[in-house]
Amino acid sequence: MSESKKSLVEGIARFFNKSDHADVKINLGQYEFPAHSVVLASQSLFFHKSLGQSFREGKSKEFHFKEGSAHAHWRVLEYMYTGNYVEEPAKVLNIPDDDELVKDVRVYVTAEFFMLDHLKQHALERFESKLQKLWVSELFVDCIREVYDTTTELEHGLRNAVVEVALTHRAELWGKSAFRDLVHEGGDFAVDLMGRFCSGRYY
Repeated sequence: MSESKKSLVEGIARFFNKSDHADVKINLGQYEFPAHSVVLASQSLFFHKSLGQSFREGKSKEFHFKEGSAHAHWRVLEYMYTGNYVEEPAKVLNIPDDDELVKDVRVYVTAEFFMLDHLKQHALERFESKLQKLWVSELFVDCIREVYDTTTELEHGLRNAVVEVALTHRAELWGKSAFRDLVHEGGDFAVDLMGRFCSGRYY
């Protein structure tokens, strides 16, 4: 990164969660996040469209996101200002953080809503890295359920990640009743798992 670009990125990052020159309010639960329309609109097509329209949010420059994880929304905003997001919870939200396995899943899904393809890729890579160690967790089955509940057939990234890990460690996972129950239920995960297995595309 050139010095001029680095200076620009660092300059924008200094305004993260700062009220200086803020002209947008984003309500995350009980916390009102001070944001800057030029940063939001330059990073996200969702905000670019919303802030430029004559609807309520565009006029008031105030957004309420009641659905989804507040911590995931925080991390998406952090990424828009800094180019990255941290694992630690945002203390100002004063609510429990998402568990380790779904943390990046929820960032990915939230990034999809805000039309941030580069963040989706970043979150996916972090998720894939964690899966290499955390597939042994008792929360892995819950993670698979959330991935399939919050994505569509067209959104392959997260689904492919959990299917690949499940196939790689199929013998160990089959020894867990929760995983067997998940497969017995059928649905898209079972179809994807069998489809990948029968095609021979597994490690």
